Amino acid sequence: MTKKIEAPEGSAAGRDINTTEAPSNNVHSIFGGTNIIGNQGDIHIQTTPPENKKVKEVVVLNPGPNEISEQQKAEIKSLCDEWVALHNSIKKRPLTYGAAWSRINKTGGVTKYAMIPQAKFKKVVAFIKKEMGQLRNMKSAPAKDDQWRAKRIGAIKARSKNQLGDPNAYKPYIKKNFKADSLTELSTDEIQRTYTYIFAKKKTI
Repeated sequence: MTKKIEAPEGSAAGRDINTTEAPSNNVHSIFGGTNIIGNQGDIHIQTTPPENKKVKEVVVLNPGPNEISEQQKAEIKSLCDEWVALHNSIKKRPLTYGAAWSRINKTGGVTKYAMIPQAKFKKVVAFIKKEMGQLRNMKSAPAKDDQWRAKRIGAIKARSKNQLGDPNAYKPYIKKNFKADSLTELSTDEIQRTYTYIFAKKKTI
């Protein structure tokens, strides 16, 4: 049998108590609060959330087959980290990760980088590398960027091999102008001049 009683002051004041009578135990179900004082046997408490309580929605992203792979996402994230670090080491006004990701996502035409389509992966990578290239073209970059020489030399070699189709495309230039056989022999200024030359050079058909 179930009956409804009013709770006395000092026990569960201001709450309704539904008491279920049973021969073997004494079980009380209390609705409307959890602040209980005293020993009332085995008590089971059920709280009801306010009617105006907001429920947070969680959005789970499930990339489809046409979106970038886990490896490609890792590559973009790594480039983003490098871009932010480079920017903040050279420029006075910092670049936040939020601002960087916003520009990356905009380039990919999405709101989350995990949803970037495969067709726009190269475009996004090229965008980030272009931003870093512009930073490294600044006069103060060699002194502020510890990786400046290595990145410039790597870019010269990659451009020569991948875009110009000749891994040694830069060698005649440095031999003629600096009497050098290797990029590692060049000064900071000479590396920059070689970089500018190679990136302006067109592929010979």
